[in-house]
Amino acid sequence: MPLTASRDALLVDGSDAEFRALVHDMLAFASAIQEVRNRLGQLIGLSGTQYTILTAIARLTETRSELGVNQLADHLHLSGAFVTIEVNKLVAAGLVSKAVNPDDRRRVVLEVTAEAERRLKGMTRVQCPANDMLFEPLTAKDFRQLRAITSKLAGTGPRTLALIWNVPEIVANLSRQYELKPGDLIFTGTPAGV
Repeated sequence: MPLTASRDALLVDGSDAEFRALVHDMLAFASAIQEVRNRLGQLIGLSGTQYTILTAIARLTETRSELGVNQLADHLHLSGAFVTIEVNKLVAAGLVSKAVNPDDRRRVVLEVTAEAERRLKGMTRVQCPANDMLFEPLTAKDFRQLRAITSKLAGTGPRTLALIWNVPEIVANLSRQYELKPGDLIFTGTPAGV
């Protein structure tokens, strides 16, 4: 089989076997952490994504005087539009409050409500042991290294996804929104060949 990666840093003795094993291990861990998040969310009546957003608001507002949607989206590596939709659901559930930013009336300031704080405080009896077990094999040094590495990797996702869409998929996605005619040009801004 051809190599699945070509960078020397990802190959061991010219083989990508270790790289593929790393990807498979990361997928297994990502699946586990996603399911833990989903189950923690279910315990307080939320989806995993809503739980993550709620806990991020609670934690980030401990150290910031103002937290807006864009800051939250950047922190979570999500789109502002998606975070807005999920925050609005949390507002409707009475778990997040939105106030107009006094310095810029176009923006909002997010805070968790007393009900959200109550629910989140009750979660520590499950959340703390779950996180401890999930990351049990790590030493303090391992943890710092993993944190630094995953921070670097999180930034590569959007660029990588932009490389993967092929021309038929781009045309199919655009055709759902626009009427495309033979001869229409589509400028994608992606690497040469597309």
